[in-house]
Amino acid sequence: MTQFKKTKLAAAVLAATVAAPASAVSWSAGDWEVSYTGTINLFANQMDRDDINSGNSHHMNEGLLPAFHTMKVVSPSTNGLTGTAQISFAPDSSASKIQGQNKAGTSIDMREVFFNVDGSFGTLSIGRTLSLFSRGAILNDMTLFGVGASNNIDNAGTSLGRIGHGYTYAEFHTRMAWKSPDMNGFSIEVGLFDPQEGSGAAANANNFETDTPQFQAELNYSTSFDGGSVGIWAGGIIQEMAGRGAASDGFATTGEVNTSGINIGLKVAAGGFGLVGSWYDGEALGSVRQVDTNSYTCNATSCTEADADGYYIQGTYNISPATKIGLSYGESTQDATAALAASVTTAAAQSNELTTIGVYHDVNSWLKVVAEYNDQSGQFGKISNLAVGGFIFW
Repeated sequence: MTQFKKTKLAAAVLAATVAAPASAVSWSAGDWEVSYTGTINLFANQMDRDDINSGNSHHMNEGLLPAFHTMKVVSPSTNGLTGTAQISFAPDSSASKIQGQNKAGTSIDMREVFFNVDGSFGTLSIGRTLSLFSRGAILNDMTLFGVGASNNIDNAGTSLGRIGHGYTYAEFHTRMAWKSPDMNGFSIEVGLFDPQEGSGAAANANNFETDTPQFQAELNYSTSFDGGSVGIWAGGIIQEMAGRGAASDGFATTGEVNTSGINIGLKVAAGGFGLVGSWYDGEALGSVRQVDTNSYTCNATSCTEADADGYYIQGTYNISPATKIGLSYGESTQDATAALAASVTTAAAQSNELTTIGVYHDVNSWLKVVAEYNDQSGQFGKISNLAVGGFIFW
């Protein structure tokens, strides 16, 4: 007979597996262990947009994370192998102010559908979950449990955090990946990923082909010392796609787009202080997505990739075991591609900047309250936002 038990865990959900105060429901089903975890958040945002007339707004909106509902099963250990399977879906808690009941936030986002096999060789992971490139940047960003930048002052859906304002979104991608066992603090993870072909009517899958996988990798090192710890990560992404040469959406190209990028980061904790720094550089990287139409231009026979780079630096201090304050600044810059005849898309030069001041307080193991002030500029507008809200975890 299935027996239910409630246990305390020090893990919750991310937009893909982030440590956070939580309480999980778990039970046994024969030799299998089953658990259900989740989180819901909502923020009251007072937003002032300085670059358009009548651009101020008070809006109830979730932060960088949507709601998360995660179901996980762990197999018994058999012949040295342990299996784990996980499904996470992410609905919105907010409504658009301009959509009515058709609120542009009602669809359920199936962010994670994957399984892992663990053994002495490391971990083999198959399915869809958070990417490797820029993963360290987003998981160590304090606005992960806050709001950060906003992409629209009245819409439903999540905010941006530092996506496009210090790093490119790691995204949830389908992949086959292998992670090494821990090697005295070192580990490496490499994967073959389903390629991306951009988005938008001007450059979609009808125009390009991707006959090789996208490659991503991340190297991590962590160590501790008396009263503190150090963590380092370095990741990369490579992808190629070629124009089909057939007319679609009003153009045809035989040009190639080569996406490449690197991300390097450092996290140091000592006493109550924390410091995070992250930097990236690449070509044909989208300002928000890893591969997008704003990162290249094409004519009939060739494509030009835009250079992109960015960074953020973050300092935090735990004024008590339950309360953290933080200050961070970051920016992302994408150069303009050459103005080509009959271009697929015109990638204008742009620079996004974001400064965040935040207070993050754990009321208890299942309730977090947050206050942030965010000041941003760039492609989504010049917006200042005072956001107050919180999370429940289970």
